[in-house]
Amino acid sequence: MKEELEIEARKLFKSGKSLVIKADFSQYFELLQQLIIDEIPEPREGSPRGIILFSEDQLARDFGDYIEASFKKHDLTSDLIIEKGLRIRQRNDLYFGTELIIGTPKRLCELYYQNGFNIGELKFFMVIDINIIFKKGLRGYVSRISESLPKCKKVIFESAGKEDVVKAYYSEFIFPIKRLSE
Repeated sequence: MKEELEIEARKLFKSGKSLVIKADFSQYFELLQQLIIDEIPEPREGSPRGIILFSEDQLARDFGDYIEASFKKHDLTSDLIIEKGLRIRQRNDLYFGTELIIGTPKRLCELYYQNGFNIGELKFFMVIDINIIFKKGLRGYVSRISESLPKCKKVIFESAGKEDVVKAYYSEFIFPIKRLSE
């Protein structure tokens, strides 16, 4: 079942579709890594080409550690933008360029509004465990960023217990929606 979902997700993502995946994202780090490599095959100067938002600092840190070796192999850079980091250092890291931003909604939004980076070249935007992000009251941050996005592919991972507020948000954020579930 997991392999089928991964194959279907990669196929749909490559075709230009945006996805909502109802699954435990911690089991799909490899899928996320593959989607990133598919969209950002080689390094390029300038703006980031991918953003992944996590609900917690530690989850973002864990994923950043997971893809670090793969990114070195492909000569790609990623920056971790989380609440417990030094804001000025994070802003400077973004200023000098990165291919992928991994972070939390609040800190990423703060740096975006400080003109810390340009999202004009963005290829994809992922929100991991949107249910928890919304439960923490961070919907406004995700909305502010997503409203500024150029046309790009989007992926949302949701956990069990989808709420109406999340369902209503999909119509604002992703069109058309292709849903996959475990």
